[in-house]
Amino acid sequence: MEELTKIENLDDYIKYILFKEINESKIDLSKKEISNCNFENCRFIETNFELTSFDKVVFKDCDFSNSNFSEANFVKVEFVNCKIIGGNFTQASLYETKIDFCNFKYSNFSLATLKNVKMEESNFSNSSISEAKLKNTIFNKIDFTNSQIFNTNLNKIDFSNCNIEGIIIGREDLKGMIVNEFQALELSKLLGIIIK
Repeated sequence: MEELTKIENLDDYIKYILFKEINESKIDLSKKEISNCNFENCRFIETNFELTSFDKVVFKDCDFSNSNFSEANFVKVEFVNCKIIGGNFTQASLYETKIDFCNFKYSNFSLATLKNVKMEESNFSNSSISEAKLKNTIFNKIDFTNSQIFNTNLNKIDFSNCNIEGIIIGREDLKGMIVNEFQALELSKLLGIIIK
């Protein structure tokens, strides 16, 4: 695997490259096809990845804060210990993707598709998930504090070991959602139920 430490003259098809300790901001990497690559200790702040395709890519210890991943496609991708605060994933598609120990605070997953996605011990507080499609999505110890979820089917999605304090969810979206008894009390407030 070839190692790159700076971005210059990248082709539209990028394969078998290790991006290491690259520090860039406000660059355009949209409409690329990136496969079998690793990103380690990289900072791509406010970078445009719109319509980019990622296949078998690992992001480790990276910072993509305020970057645009709208309409991007992720297949067999891993995010490990990454910071993507304010990331825009509108209309993005994530398949067979893992997210571990990451910070996605203030991110936007409106109209996104998540299929066979596993998220563990990550921060999605103050994020927005609306009109998204979730299938075989696993949330394990995810912080959804003050997040908003609307027009998204949560049937059989298990939130029981997640933090959902202050979450805002559409009434219809609650149907079939799996929660613990303390979360059920919290969610009852959204239904206008008063428990004595």
